[in-house]
Amino acid sequence: MTVLETLARLGRHGPLRDAWNGSVHTPLERLPMVAIDCETTGLDPRRDRIVSFAALRIEAGLQVAQQPVVDLLIDPGIDIPAHATAIHGLDRSRLAGAPSFAEAFPPIAESLVGAVLVGHFVAFDLAMLRREAARAAMRWREPPSFDTASLAAALGHPADHVDLDVLLGRMGIAPTGRRHTAAGDARRVADLFVALAHRLIGRGRGTYGGAAALQRAPWH
Repeated sequence: MTVLETLARLGRHGPLRDAWNGSVHTPLERLPMVAIDCETTGLDPRRDRIVSFAALRIEAGLQVAQQPVVDLLIDPGIDIPAHATAIHGLDRSRLAGAPSFAEAFPPIAESLVGAVLVGHFVAFDLAMLRREAARAAMRWREPPSFDTASLAAALGHPADHVDLDVLLGRMGIAPTGRRHTAAGDARRVADLFVALAHRLIGRGRGTYGGAAALQRAPWH
């Protein structure tokens, strides 16, 4: 049995450690956060699977970590449609030998402990993680989260400008890393959130509660 298999077996039976549950008055500069991204076989959490996951910490002072805390390829156990491979470049041959989601879940869960998640259309990433955890009989506790698409819309960016690279460009930020890789997109998410957070601070909404109250669906 591999180390990952042992951890996965423990993860099925042991309780998940607590998600962040601090004060709504916590300043964004002191909030423990982690930017995440999932690459998948498609856009339907009911049937599609995760093929890659990355998590990158946003540290005190809104400083983005240089390296992901987790950057994993994951064998989905199903065929990957050609249109999905055309986006992220991952097919079954590239994922040969990669862990299953059950094996990958413990380091994924550990990367989220005690943090507020940040994602671009984060509801999709959370839905994928929730469904994958259920399929693998792993315990899942929904963490608090910020959606950069929602926050960008709330700060005046129209719905046709919620693409990550478009938003970064509008804010004068050069994208880092390769697009449509989990690590590259997690870095984009982190950089975008930091830019949005500084604007929230300037508007007097620079706390967890202030940002959370401002979130709305980007298409409203």
